[in-house]
Amino acid sequence: MDEEFEQHEKKKKKHPALKYIAYIVVVLIATGISLAVSLWGDKFWSVVNAFGNTDWIWAFAMVGLMGFSYIIEGLIFKIFCRLYTRRYRMHQGLATAMIGSFYNNVTPGASGGQIMQVYTMKQQGMQVSNSASIMVMWFILYQSILVLFDILTLIVEAPTIPNMRPLDFANNTINIPVIYIIIAGFVLNLSIIAMLYIMSFSHKIHNFVLHYIVGFLGKIHLIRNPEKTRENLRVQVENFKIELKRLQVNVPVVILVGILFLALLMVRFSIPYFAGLALHAYGDDYTINVKDLFDAIFLCSFHQMCAGLIPLPGQAGVSEYFFYYLYYSFFQSLAPANMDPLVIEANVNACQILWRTTTFHLVTLVGGIVSAFYRSRPKEEIHYANHQTFVDQIQARIRENLEKGGDPEDEEVHDLPRKVRKNIKQAEKKPKKRRGKDNDGWSNWTID
Repeated sequence: MDEEFEQHEKKKKKHPALKYIAYIVVVLIATGISLAVSLWGDKFWSVVNAFGNTDWIWAFAMVGLMGFSYIIEGLIFKIFCRLYTRRYRMHQGLATAMIGSFYNNVTPGASGGQIMQVYTMKQQGMQVSNSASIMVMWFILYQSILVLFDILTLIVEAPTIPNMRPLDFANNTINIPVIYIIIAGFVLNLSIIAMLYIMSFSHKIHNFVLHYIVGFLGKIHLIRNPEKTRENLRVQVENFKIELKRLQVNVPVVILVGILFLALLMVRFSIPYFAGLALHAYGDDYTINVKDLFDAIFLCSFHQMCAGLIPLPGQAGVSEYFFYYLYYSFFQSLAPANMDPLVIEANVNACQILWRTTTFHLVTLVGGIVSAFYRSRPKEEIHYANHQTFVDQIQARIRENLEKGGDPEDEEVHDLPRKVRKNIKQAEKKPKKRRGKDNDGWSNWTID
């Protein structure tokens, strides 16, 4: 798998990164359009006045919360990598998280982050096969926790959905209740993970999807190459099954990582609430309320469902659009009774700009810097203790026996597993400390 990954990287390097430049241009254009809509006409000075009341303590707290969420994400990477090696460190996990965030933000449907995270872990000394395994386990747990959180959100916030401002198009001539978009987003989140679970446990459904559904989509030209799609889907399902079994025998890791993913979602989803505090959108006499905080968190979960339906790079433009309609009623309900509706609307637009700057533009900037400068080439070979180590030692022992003229079916070969286990236990022992510091990736800064 390492050789295939190297060939993939060589093919990538033959072509300029024009697609990433194009994606960034799309992000900039969509962001510019959303800003123009938010600041059009008389809105501009109202939003400027809203920013004039900024409480910078809360604004910096938003940045701190976003940074803390990436520390959690880095810790999750460290935990997963520790399943394969004892030498993976916290700063390596943090770098992997930031690089993934940058490529997720500049590619459609956040499709570029995982492959670059696999590449980054390879540079940190992880085997590509193990890195890919980590990303599959990451997907399984993250998507499962996300769906469970979505279900909780729908249960708790169901009474408030009818009161949300409907989406309007063509100067308010077309109105679409936001509940339809929320349901569609939830179904998308659920179907992604549910289909993999179902296909993993049901051979009949697995064959039905591969033969009939993929074939039908190929006939109506929604899929260009049905055979290639079948093979890719088959590999993905098999990968899913393998990593799901790995998680089932690592229950403490599953519980710990599940809690961390839940904390990650809640920290990131809470930032719109603090944006309102930073801009005094709830009035000068407002005091922090835990119920309001959780309402804002659940609304951000709705936002994730809606914005995820349109796979634009970084959800640029779409994210800002849905924020306004999902949060308008929230800010209106917490504003003082005598607050002018135009001021409430300005506060919503200002909070949207502040929230988006903190959670997207700043993260993309920092992630881009890390992606450009971070290189990690360990001086020492990392010792792995996994199934591949077991297989490699068996193959080496068989070759040694054959070179001596032995029979691969003799008793000595049959006795190999016991001997190999002893070797693996020795490999699992903590390596002795060596003088000098390992190259952590930051000692030599270079730009490709």
